[in-house]
Amino acid sequence: MSDTPDISKNESPSNPEPPRLDPLADTILAARNDLRLKPNINLACSQFTSVGQKRKQNQDSLLTMQTVKVNLSDSAPLGLYVVADGMGGQASGEVASGIVVSTLAQYAHSALFSRFLGGNLSDRDVTNWLRTSIEAANVAVLEGRTDRANDMGSTVVAIVVKGNMAHIAHVGDSRAYRLDADGQLERLTMDHSLVEQLVQAKQITPEEARTHRRRNVVYRTVGDKESVEIDVTSIEVNPGDKLVLCSDGLNSMIPDSRITAVVRESPSLSEAARNLADAANVAGGDDNITVVLVEIASL
Repeated sequence: MSDTPDISKNESPSNPEPPRLDPLADTILAARNDLRLKPNINLACSQFTSVGQKRKQNQDSLLTMQTVKVNLSDSAPLGLYVVADGMGGQASGEVASGIVVSTLAQYAHSALFSRFLGGNLSDRDVTNWLRTSIEAANVAVLEGRTDRANDMGSTVVAIVVKGNMAHIAHVGDSRAYRLDADGQLERLTMDHSLVEQLVQAKQITPEEARTHRRRNVVYRTVGDKESVEIDVTSIEVNPGDKLVLCSDGLNSMIPDSRITAVVRESPSLSEAARNLADAANVAGGDDNITVVLVEIASL
């Protein structure tokens, strides 16, 4: 018997297994693919507000702030968009909504855009900022309410777009929508109102909610209590998406299908904002109407 080992079943040394890719190469390839999936984003916005047909004063307020950093063709935008609908009457609703947007503007200048420009703003930082700034606005409105001895308050819907992420916060019945590149409209917020609860309980339809006699009953507002509950969510946005922020003076007058049609048929973002307000006014204009439109485009 031969002592020579049988190597007929062993892999031939002349055909070694191909070496695996260097881990660094794997990482670079994955990063390149990730960049392809997340193209550079450019932001554009437009806004329009109208007193409506029935009110003597516009108690809505809005805020838009944008900046962008571009280096080596890599675009990094940041945008803040806010709609606030004041309540309380007797020259106080506009004070409350003004306090909300002023507070958010101050906090954005000192804590949001400064960190972004410094290169150390994460998505979690953005959602924390939304909560902190709206909480500060709540305190400011509550103090103003006490000083004036009235019942003023405000809704708020705010969106921060950072890169390909949109972070949404809201209190009350001002809304945010997304209209995607295919023309499909998606509501991003749930109204804190009596009629919304009735719709969710299937006691009335969304169409009936727009004309319900108690459609103005909002159970959560900025400035109503010492602490405010804020709904915050985040979504990924893509080139071709449009974000719509509005006070209830828009969606209480025209259905979502009409909002979709007006934005899709308008030749520009600025005309879309104006056309939405015009459509609400033609439908009756029962309340102040405020619209902010944001377009996400590929750089």
